[in-house]
Amino acid sequence: MSINQRHSRQHYHVGNLAEQLLSSARTMLEEVGAAKLSMRALCNALGVTPTAAYHHFSNRAELLAQLATEGYLELAEVLNEKSATLSIAEKMRGFCLIYLGFARRNTALYQLMFGPQLALENMPEHLSSARQLAFSRLEMMVADLLQQPHDSIEVRSAALASWSYIHGLTSLLLHDVLQQPAGVSDQRIIERTLAAFEVLFRGHAASINTV
Repeated sequence: MSINQRHSRQHYHVGNLAEQLLSSARTMLEEVGAAKLSMRALCNALGVTPTAAYHHFSNRAELLAQLATEGYLELAEVLNEKSATLSIAEKMRGFCLIYLGFARRNTALYQLMFGPQLALENMPEHLSSARQLAFSRLEMMVADLLQQPHDSIEVRSAALASWSYIHGLTSLLLHDVLQQPAGVSDQRIIERTLAAFEVLFRGHAASINTV
């Protein structure tokens, strides 16, 4: 059944059109990617007029920003819910696995959230706030690990380093730059790379002590 068949005109009302536009845009995003998602194609698929759609989203950029906002809010929610059940010893590994899992389930949305379509200088407040909310979940985890205040410089720096690590690893895996051997799970890759960091940091500390 096509999108046109599933969403005939009679199912769309003023009260829920914005929600329907976002839902269908989310589906289209995963099917064709952000570059090919257009307001015209979305309106054609839904059987609504561009005028009706533009009443809720003035342009394509506004629609994409709202999709990304929903993505960050969902990421923050899943990180908050699942990481709360982890012990201190499991938090870093578990957090990274949750993050990577979200990206795998929502690949196109994840790429939109961190992609060039949403320039930082033009980022609307609701998107900026949602992005910070997701980052704050990582800060809370790092604060627990370091036993430091949530707003300390140490926590923020360590959270930024952690985010850089898992975002970089996620991007390498999603774009097949890093080839994942058959039978090797995401959890195993995270465990290996985190263990390698420990070896690297121990070696760095030892070199400093010998100077």
